[in-house]
Amino acid sequence: MDNDIINEIRHNVNIVDVISEYLPLAKKGKNYFGVCPFHDDHSPSMSVSEEKQIYTCFSCGATGNVFKFIQDYENVSFLEAVKKCADICGIEFNYGNKKENNRYQDLYDIYAFASKIYQNNLYSAKGVQAREYLKNRKLSMEVIKEFQIGLSLDEPSIITNILKEKYDDKTLIQSGLVNEGEYQLYDIYRNRIMFPLYDLRGNIVGYNGRIYNTTKKDNKYINSKETPIFKKSNLLFNYHRAKEYCRDAKSVIIVEGQIDTIRLYEVGIKNVVASLGTAITKEHAMLLRKLSSNIILCFDGDSAGEKATKSAILELSKLGINPKIVRLNDNLDPDEYILKYGKDEFLDKINNAYTVIEFKELLLKKDIDLNNSLELANYTNQMIKEISSIDDDVLKEISINKLALETKLDIDFLKSKLVNNEPKKSLSKVSKLKFNKYEKSEQALLFYMLKSVDVIKIYEKKITHMPTKKYRKLAFQIDCFYKEKGFIDVADLLTFLKDDLESVTVIGEILAQNLKEEVTDEAILDYLDNIRKYNEKDISNKYKQQLYEETNLKRKIELANKAIAYKIRSEKNDE
Repeated sequence: MDNDIINEIRHNVNIVDVISEYLPLAKKGKNYFGVCPFHDDHSPSMSVSEEKQIYTCFSCGATGNVFKFIQDYENVSFLEAVKKCADICGIEFNYGNKKENNRYQDLYDIYAFASKIYQNNLYSAKGVQAREYLKNRKLSMEVIKEFQIGLSLDEPSIITNILKEKYDDKTLIQSGLVNEGEYQLYDIYRNRIMFPLYDLRGNIVGYNGRIYNTTKKDNKYINSKETPIFKKSNLLFNYHRAKEYCRDAKSVIIVEGQIDTIRLYEVGIKNVVASLGTAITKEHAMLLRKLSSNIILCFDGDSAGEKATKSAILELSKLGINPKIVRLNDNLDPDEYILKYGKDEFLDKINNAYTVIEFKELLLKKDIDLNNSLELANYTNQMIKEISSIDDDVLKEISINKLALETKLDIDFLKSKLVNNEPKKSLSKVSKLKFNKYEKSEQALLFYMLKSVDVIKIYEKKITHMPTKKYRKLAFQIDCFYKEKGFIDVADLLTFLKDDLESVTVIGEILAQNLKEEVTDEAILDYLDNIRKYNEKDISNKYKQQLYEETNLKRKIELANKAIAYKIRSEKNDE
């Protein structure tokens, strides 16, 4: 890849404009600040510098330029991030379709090939009944093709026999499409409509196989087992399609199943993902927050859906997110609700979704008689407890006023019962690393090397060796960049270091120290002096270690003299 083109693309996009498309930023002084999407951040701890064209989180240390942000936020490759920026600034950038090296590439290839077989089956003469079933489920051919729905035939080893020509038995079994019988391998999926499961980039990594034309007491669904490329707790169905739609809609709807997702998509509601029937995990919550801070939970209308909703609220609250909640009538799931009542009725539910406190109020009022004094008192006490936990003062005031009207109790009396919660400590706070004075000197020198060619030249002339390995490596990379380019620019350096995660992390560690932008010559000389002392102490300690391990007497005396000499030199420097 031509790095000049990549740098041209980076210089033609503004990191503040790009990140603002993903999350709100507020200007404070020279920089912009927002909630960091890369850890459990509750308060704005990510700084975005328009001048330097980089971002840094002062809590978790996440650092990068515009490419790195898109990479990590959207879970895409470096070249995909560059392509996205190229599209923004109108520069043509084609990097081809060559797949990145991946130790599990065989598994991705197996699923890509199996998908073609399953889709061919559906459109063949043997797929008539399956197509009729999907038609009766009100799924159009357009959406069937969009979601790559297919069919496994009622034969024992079609997939197995085709794939065995290219892949070994171990890989086939690992894929989750093939199993091992007493005498031979066989297909796991037979006579089922095949709904693909995708990873965050849109690769097929699993299947949900549904029966459609049998009266046998088979499981209604067979779901893919977890494999190296398929972890249900880390994936959201339809994530790769929904990203752009969620950004446009400024919201994301989460449902439980694939069919629910496909139904919403079918009727034009495309900012939707599914948890694939599993409870919302921390990983799911982080992914949802990347899509939008406006999250709408629309799980099945039955008791299981209610339980899943409560669990999701709890997980999302850990990230400081208050989702909205939709509850569907008649225990229906979203697919059934839209087929029965239509898109407009469903959208009305979405547009009038409950807040968390309204949802909890709904649950608390269920099956109680508000005309009964004891039940009313119990309900009121529980609502006061819930309202006390609200962080938003405005929402808390609205909620306590509503409770007063509902219970006909004096509002001042109700307010007196509210618990004054102490401000919550941010769960996102990452403990700061502690550094000795020598390490701080290394960090400071590197910080000013990132800003000034003159400091790089001083480093080349007077030090050339950092005692700490990770700082030594970064200094070497900075020096290499300068010698190749003739200048220093942090944003371009981060592109230069795109495959060196350790050095990028170290840059974040250094920037998070929030050192002064300006530095005096005297301060630089002090840093250099401390680093020299650190080197001498380090060399002395190495001689001591060699002395301890040495068995030859003459060699031991030589090492002892060297260790003493470096110790004396170090002590003189400390005076």
